[in-house]
Amino acid sequence: MRRVKNLWVRSVNAIKGVQSKARLRQWVKERDARRATEKNLQTSGKKYLYASPVGASGEAQLRKLLEKFDAEHFDFLIFVYDGHQFEGAPFDRCTFIHEKGVIYHFFKKYITPEVAAKYDVIFLGMEDIEIDDFSWQRFIEVMKRNQLDMAAPALSAQSITPHKIMYRQPTETGRLVDVIELFLTAFDARAWPRFWNLIERDYNHWGWGYVQLAQYACEFKMGLVDCETISVVRPPNYRQESADGMKALFAKHRHTRRANFISYGLLE
Repeated sequence: MRRVKNLWVRSVNAIKGVQSKARLRQWVKERDARRATEKNLQTSGKKYLYASPVGASGEAQLRKLLEKFDAEHFDFLIFVYDGHQFEGAPFDRCTFIHEKGVIYHFFKKYITPEVAAKYDVIFLGMEDIEIDDFSWQRFIEVMKRNQLDMAAPALSAQSITPHKIMYRQPTETGRLVDVIELFLTAFDARAWPRFWNLIERDYNHWGWGYVQLAQYACEFKMGLVDCETISVVRPPNYRQESADGMKALFAKHRHTRRANFISYGLLE
């Protein structure tokens, strides 16, 4: 009986997955048709913003990133949550905010729509990433070519994440997806206010659940770029506070469809 029930559940989920993919493909087709009629879709010439919470344990990773992300194209906003001092080059290119807090507290407080309007693309990073051979130039080219609102490089095989969709797949460029876990994630600055409005000011600062709502609550076209990868070097930490925050978030948005963690098309 249990086996029959499990087979039935898998069959129902498979049907839902097919329906979700078809719905998303149609939505993207209509969305891209609308965007084709809009003006000023090309790069404006503004700089990019890289923002990340970083403590002492992330200094080496931040140093490597700064060696690839140049100051001509990027501003760097680093939230130091543990009092660590980053001294000398290349850290002199960064603006440091020393304040106790966690991930989405910083994003909500400091990356306001007014701040985002100064940039073309907003990169949000975590401190436990290795950028490997990642090329931000090629990545942004893919993002612009596909008119993505939210995008991320796929994860290398040695990365640590519970979400299989994030791992690199054998595509030429990448995939359209309905969810992106936040490790090194880029937002079109014009789309960022929609995600910023989703972030709660007073709870869920660890940010669990936001990315599962982004596709439908923000109407984002999202892509994982398989031709550019990074690595996540530390396993996630479970916190009851995080789970409770996500539960409260989903209760508030109980009428919003959540991600099914699916790929539904290919990037150009």
